[in-house]
Amino acid sequence: MASGKRARRSVDLLIFDLDCTLADTKFDIAQATNFALQRLGLPTLPAETIYGYIGNGVEKIIERALTLNHQDLRQQGLAFFTEHYNRHLLDHTHLYPHVKETLEYFRQKKKAVATNKTLNFTEKMLEALEIRSYFDMILGGDSTQRIKPDPDPLKKILNRLQISPDHGVMVGDSVNDVLAGKQAGMITCALTYGLGKREDLAQAKPDFLLDDIATLMEIFA
Repeated sequence: MASGKRARRSVDLLIFDLDCTLADTKFDIAQATNFALQRLGLPTLPAETIYGYIGNGVEKIIERALTLNHQDLRQQGLAFFTEHYNRHLLDHTHLYPHVKETLEYFRQKKKAVATNKTLNFTEKMLEALEIRSYFDMILGGDSTQRIKPDPDPLKKILNRLQISPDHGVMVGDSVNDVLAGKQAGMITCALTYGLGKREDLAQAKPDFLLDDIATLMEIFA
């Protein structure tokens, strides 16, 4: 792990997570989860509790939100979640500070999104937030057989864009992002303002632990 001023490192590709890395999406996800619970006739949960369920795809959010006694309702819950989220995924979601400036700074570099979020939601969100045009490739949680922390999505991007892993950077807010990046042989950057706890991120030993995405402009060229 490193920080501070240094000679900038030349890279060819930056891969970004989406939820709570590029955009603060957590409240709309919590709202859709509670909508599903309400429709199932189950008690709703505090938003902070649901935030802890985010990161491994929608199915895992629903699975975690249901008690052990209600796992048979997962498919129905997923359908209710999807119904609500498709209509309200942008009610409160917004880009974090300095995201657009950072993407613009790296306009000449290859860029991709690798998220465990469903691809159709991802595409819709990136378009609405007006950053879709920055990315050469987008993979959702249903784009590959395995999702992060498995390196499969990152390797698929590296292969498709013909980039050597040691010239690629994985940027995310979770331990899953760090682990996936490391297993793919990439440089890893963990952002502390998302859902991941600073101590957990530090323990995963990313190459860089950053409080602001804009710091990427100081590290990489």
